[in-house]
Formats: sequence, C-alpha cells, structure tokens
Amino acid sequence: MKNSSIKKTLPRLARLMILILIILILPANILLQLYILHQSQKESSEEVFGQLEQVIRHNEEDLEREKQDFSEKCIRAADLAAYFVQYYPSVTTNLAQTRELAAKLNVDEIHYFTTEGEIYAGTHPEYYGYTFHSGEQMMFFLPMLDDPSLKLCQEITPNTTKGKEMQYAAVWMEDGSGIVQIGMEPRRILQEINDKSLENVISELPMDLRGHVYIVDADQGRIIASTAENLAGRTISGEIKEDIEDIKGNTEDIEKNIEKNIEENPGETIQSKQTNAAVKAFHYVFNGQRYCVYLKPYGSYLLIRTYLSDDSLRSSIQSTIIVLLYMALVAIAVISIIVWYADKKLSNNLTFIVNDLKKIEEGNLDNITINTGIQEFDELILYINQLLKSIRLSWHRLSNVIIRGRIPIGIFEYDLFYKKEFINERMLEILGIQEQEAASQMELSQLVRHRLEQAAAYCMNPEEQVYQYNWNGENKYLRIETFTDEQSITYYVTDVSLWWNEISALREQSSQDSLTKLYNRRGFTSKLDALFLHPERVGCGAMVMLDADGLKKINDIHGHHIGDEYLKRIGSMMAETAAGHSVCARLGGDEFVMFLYGYDSKAKLEETIAALESRRGETFISDNPDLAVSVEFSVGYACYPMDEQDYHVLMHLADENMYREKRMRKGVLRDNVQKTEQTAE
Repeated sequence: MKNSSIKKTLPRLARLMILILIILILPANILLQLYILHQSQKESSEEVFGQLEQVIRHNEEDLEREKQDFSEKCIRAADLAAYFVQYYPSVTTNLAQTRELAAKLNVDEIHYFTTEGEIYAGTHPEYYGYTFHSGEQMMFFLPMLDDPSLKLCQEITPNTTKGKEMQYAAVWMEDGSGIVQIGMEPRRILQEINDKSLENVISELPMDLRGHVYIVDADQGRIIASTAENLAGRTISGEIKEDIEDIKGNTEDIEKNIEKNIEENPGETIQSKQTNAAVKAFHYVFNGQRYCVYLKPYGSYLLIRTYLSDDSLRSSIQSTIIVLLYMALVAIAVISIIVWYADKKLSNNLTFIVNDLKKIEEGNLDNITINTGIQEFDELILYINQLLKSIRLSWHRLSNVIIRGRIPIGIFEYDLFYKKEFINERMLEILGIQEQEAASQMELSQLVRHRLEQAAAYCMNPEEQVYQYNWNGENKYLRIETFTDEQSITYYVTDVSLWWNEISALREQSSQDSLTKLYNRRGFTSKLDALFLHPERVGCGAMVMLDADGLKKINDIHGHHIGDEYLKRIGSMMAETAAGHSVCARLGGDEFVMFLYGYDSKAKLEETIAALESRRGETFISDNPDLAVSVEFSVGYACYPMDEQDYHVLMHLADENMYREKRMRKGVLRDNVQKTEQTAE
C-alpha cells in the first residue's frame, strides 16, 4: 500500500469531513429551525392566551362585582323609598312629590303597589293598573306576594315600553301595607360591559404583524372577536372545526371526571372546575394557504392564534443559508490551518517527546534526556526541562510563602496524584482546630475535611457560597470556594461572619412591618422559603389567615391612630399565642397571616388556634380610657401536610376558610342586630 503524505492527506480528509457535515447539518438545521420557530410561536401563543384568560376573567369578575354593587344600591334605594312612604303616605297621592323623591334618591322610576301586586301610584302614571302578572318582566316579583320578607332585585332587563335597559328592585313596607318598586338605568354598568367587550379586549393586545388571534364561541363555532376585523362574526369550518370538536370532547371528559369526583367525595374541597387544557398545535389549509394554528379552550370560548406556515419555512431557509455561508468560511479557515500545520516537519522525534510527556503526566518530574538533532525540538525539550525545574522549585516556594505569610484565607489543597495535602494555619484557626487534636498529618487532613463537610451541610446563600459553621456553640459564617482540576482539589475558606451579620440585620429591617413590628409579605415569604428547605423542622404545621373586623368603622369613629393601635393589638395577640413556634406577618391593611410549625399533632395545632380565637372580644383600651374597643377578627386555617404541602396553596386554602368564617360572622351579627331591633319594638 502506497503511503500518503500528511500534507496531502490531512486537507483531503478535512474537505471530505466538512462536505459530509454540510450534507448532514443543513437538513437538520432546517428541521431544527422549524421546530424552534413552532415552539416559539406556541410559547408566544400560550403567553397571549394567558393574557386573554386573565383579562377575560378579571373583566367578568369586575362586571359581576359592579352588578352586585348596583343591585345592592337598588335595594337600598327601594328601602329608603319604602321608609319615606311609610311615614309620609301622602306622597303616594302627589305625583310631583313622588318625582321629587325619585330625584333625591337618584332613581328613574318609583312605583307603589297594593298588597295584591297592582300599581296604584308612582312617577309614571302610564303604568298605573299594571300588576305582577302583566308580562314576564313584572312576573319576576310575583313571589313577593307570598313572602312579605322578600327583597328582590331584578337583573338588568330591557324596558319594553321605553326601549332601554333598566334594573328594578322591590321591597315591602314595614307595616305590610304595600310594596315599593324603584327602577334605575344602569348607565355605568352598560358602559362597563361595552368597554370590556371581547372586541375591545382583543383590540388592546400587543400583536406582531404575522399572526392573528381569534376568540371563538365553542358551541356555535362563530368568531366573536379577532385581530383580523373582516373575520369577526364568521363561522369556522373544515379541518379546524374537526380539531375543535376533538378538543371539546377531551375538555368535556375532564369536566365530567371533575364532577364525578365531586359527587364521590362531597367532603373534599374543589378549588376550581375550570379545565386547564393545554395549547394544541396543528395545521390546516384555508383559501389555498397553509396555516399553523394554536388553539386552547377557555370556558365557553376557544382561543385561537394563526400564522402562515410559509413564513416559518422561509425564515428557516434563510437561517440555514446563513449557517451554510458561515460553515464555508470556517471550512476555508480550517483547511488553511491544516495545510500550514502539515508543512511543518513531523517525525518520530515528536513521538519520543510525547512519550516522555506522558511520563511527566504520570508524575515523573525528571528531565527529558533524548537528543533529536533538530534545533526546534531540542529547544522545545530545553524549555520543557526548565519548566519542570520551575515547577519543582515553585511547589516548595509556594508552600513556604503560604505557611510563613499571614494570608487571611484558609487554604486546604489535596493532590490526588501525589496523595499530598497542604493546610495553612489560617484554615485551622477558622475551623477552630488545634494541631494536637490529630496524631498525624493524615488525621489532621481528615479532621479538616470533616469540618468543611459539616459547614457545607448548612448553606445560607448558594450564590455567595456562604455556609453556617457551629464552633463551640457559636455560629460562624464561612465562604467556602472549591476548585477542582484533574490532579488536585483546593478549598479556599474566608470568615465572613461580620459581613454576613450586617447583611442579615439589614435584610431583617427590610422584611419588617413598620406598624406592628411583625414580618411584612416579603419577610414572611423569605422566612417560609428558608423554613421549607428543612421539612423536618416544620413537622405538623398550619397556615392561619386573619382579617381584622370593623377596622374601617373604628377609623371613621375614633380616628386612624386608634385603628393603628387596634392593628398593633391584633399583631401582639398573634405573636403571644405561639411564641417560638410561629412566623407572623401583616400582609397589608387589615390582613394578617401566621404559620405555626414544630407541632407533633393536629390536635395541638387546633388548641393553639382556639387559644387565639378565644381572645376575640377582649377590650382594647387606647390612651383615652373613654375609648374602649372590642377586638374582633375572622380566622381561617389549613393544616400542613394534611391539607397541602405547598405553603402558597395553604395560604389560598386558609384565605378561603377565613372569608367563609367572615361571611358567617357577619350573618350572625346581622341576625343579632335584627333581634335587638325587634325586641326594642
């Protein structure tokens, strides 16, 4: 076999390998780029869908609150009108006075009904004679004839006579002599509904020019809103409709499983019935063009985003062309370097040198003794021998410098090959080790390693590499940096206790609520994050949410300084209840939270919580002895790990339980007030 020269063989092999790489890489690059683009589009779509879901949900919640507030306002207006008529019955016979009353109450209509449900007076004579049987709108109030205790408020309903939206509320007069109904035009709510329509929501989305977003009615397949305005109101069809039907079927199956779980486990708390479906990606052809479609169901809607598939393919090809040009330039550079390198004279002398270098790598630091007869190689060997000599001298010189110098860093180096170690005095001083504690250098090395491992078990800040080290009952904070190479492991240790304590003090101040001296939200979260790093310290725990009752009333009657003292008193109650076994915080306003931990049973937890609840009703006396206020608050809790192991979820569960108790307490208070009023009468 004819031998080939290195100068010719290496460039030839390089060209062949580069050609093979180009053939393999280019198609793979196109597929990879397409995959990355699709993933990017999917992630972008998930983000857009998340924004849409959040806005739609918030809008629905806001509208529901607005409607609830307006309904309560209507009921209050009806109560005021009934109260006025109760004591000034002559107003029912005077149209001008009735309209004046409507203006003062800021309502559009007032109607007076007999006990049989017939309008006999009011602001609009054209309605006189109407009864609760006069049309579907009036029949809403028909149950009031059977139950005088009812106070009804109708949903926003079109007024067929006047052709506008109205909301009506009706109450009985206290003496049962008749019914008073008021009507109000919900102008602000109607404007809110218009402002928060899906068309307005989707128009405010920041969108790129290459894709469109659609909100589709899941049942009818009709496009409700779209960034492509010409498609709003159209009905989708074809392949995309089949995919939608599949997704609807999967969503319905999930919802059925949720409902079945609720029926089989009625005692369990189901946080939400909303199906958290994933985004589905597929392609379909419309008007001769292929689209990438990303679809996600949300409630009764389908959220859809589309991109032209050609755009993704075109972008991938352009990127691949750039990669090809880059590879061509790299290939030219590589081949040029190989040719230049092959021009150098390579021979067996290089093999001899390599063999001796291997011996050096194995730990033999003796000089290389071969003579190649080639000036360049001989000079190389000369420098290698000088380097070996320098290494031998530097090892001893560095050891003396470290030992004799007062370097404020503890150093422990262990050479894996030579099985040697170096420990400076500062390392022993930081770790609190006396040399007489070890009988040999090996035992001393093992003791240092053990102390370092002991410190590394309690990491305080991974980023800064700060660890807690307990020395004779005193906590020290060490920065431990480890450097590892193929031959040795080196530890650099610095005592940063003073710096760490100063930082901790500043962090503690920034985590404290200035009014109650409890933790704020940030401090509470930080403490629990650190606590849950060691679940064995948590044991049996409970998240307790607390909300001060009547704070606004106290502020209005006694002033905000009394309200502040009220909050401080509640905070001190929490801190006193479970001192040493709790993390207490004021989340803001009248909301507090307390996490109890370190208990061995749920029963003891509940005893502590009961002790806190038993302090409700204690009299709070401010600086002015004439101002005595009863401390009241609502409590809700969830237990760890029985209810949940994630403390964020525990806060959510406890918050729901707290608001459930708050509503119950308000109901009991309202019943007591009514009983008191009835007794007074």
